[in-house]
Amino acid sequence: MKISSIETRVVGAQTPGSVLSDRNYVFVLVHTDEGLTGLGEATLEGHDRSVRAAIEEMADLVVGEDPTRIEYLTQVMTRQMFWRGGVIKGTAVAGVELALWDIVGKSAGLPVHQLVGGAVRDRIRVYTNGWSVGSTDPVELRDRAQAAVAAGHRAFKFSLVLPSWPLRDAELLRSVATAAAAVREAVGPEAPLMFDGHGRYDADQAIAIGRVLEDVRVYFYEEPVQPGRLGDMARVAQALDLTIAAGERLASKEEFVPLLSNGAVSVVQPDLAHCHGFGEGMKIAQLADAFGAWIAPHGPMSPVLTAISTHLDAVAPNFLIQERLHLDDWRENVIRTPLKVEDGFLPLPTGPGWGIELDDDICSAHPRVSVQVPRLFRADSSVADW
Repeated sequence: MKISSIETRVVGAQTPGSVLSDRNYVFVLVHTDEGLTGLGEATLEGHDRSVRAAIEEMADLVVGEDPTRIEYLTQVMTRQMFWRGGVIKGTAVAGVELALWDIVGKSAGLPVHQLVGGAVRDRIRVYTNGWSVGSTDPVELRDRAQAAVAAGHRAFKFSLVLPSWPLRDAELLRSVATAAAAVREAVGPEAPLMFDGHGRYDADQAIAIGRVLEDVRVYFYEEPVQPGRLGDMARVAQALDLTIAAGERLASKEEFVPLLSNGAVSVVQPDLAHCHGFGEGMKIAQLADAFGAWIAPHGPMSPVLTAISTHLDAVAPNFLIQERLHLDDWRENVIRTPLKVEDGFLPLPTGPGWGIELDDDICSAHPRVSVQVPRLFRADSSVADW
């Protein structure tokens, strides 16, 4: 069996009525001369054209090769073009690598998780993100959280898309305290509740916000500062009685080492569509396990990435919880058998490969959109992190 061609398919996925970013889903289809096609995802918000160009450039390296040599081909794509790093390349490699695993699983007639040691759990614990659609109003947050509970979710992450002044912004602290209290009231005292700082804050601001979050018993505090600021990450972790999480912006296992070795995080969040794929994701999980840390894969993309991520969740002993974007429209149906959360869990995948197939009609009905990435500015027009 040989790889005959690589195809990218773009599906425009807007988030109507939300300040959250629109995106174009980038699906990767690796075709073989024996008729098997593997499915991967290479969605990177605001950078779909760059990722597709990178995939096109790498195609010459893998077309004609044996698709079952996944680690070899990943090394070829990563190391044979001199420039190794960066999230755009990591995403392009991931899209192809994920599709190769799907081919191998389909060829063997087995789910991917059975190819790498088998499941260590019977179902996959998930949390929902995006349910707030970017609202900062406590009444709206409470209502939307209750709707998410009614939809079967039992764990919740939210963020406040607000620019802030450096150091200690009193108005922002009040907003976080009010919003967090409203969500906690809506979901109950026991539900895991996570807050995403999105890397928006400096260390002093992040610590001040963390003090507020301690009062509502946050399950973990994600990206309180930019993850590349190792000293600040460690300082925040040491100052707070909170679990710190990060990793969605990191594209390789090597990037996780400083965070883990310096005690800056207790939960790592690799995104399998950004970190060079499933194989690298397994290595990151094993690395985290060696440091006594947990893995909670990042996944606010399409249901394709969610389904793919459940295979890593199934086999990683140190798996904590899986992110899943709250969808209540056609996006759920981009795969032919939509994922269904029941009482806070997804079922273990059972079909060959990833166990999913794209719905071609749904994909064709939603062409590429022009993505307007949200931008934040302070009151003096200075730039704030989105």
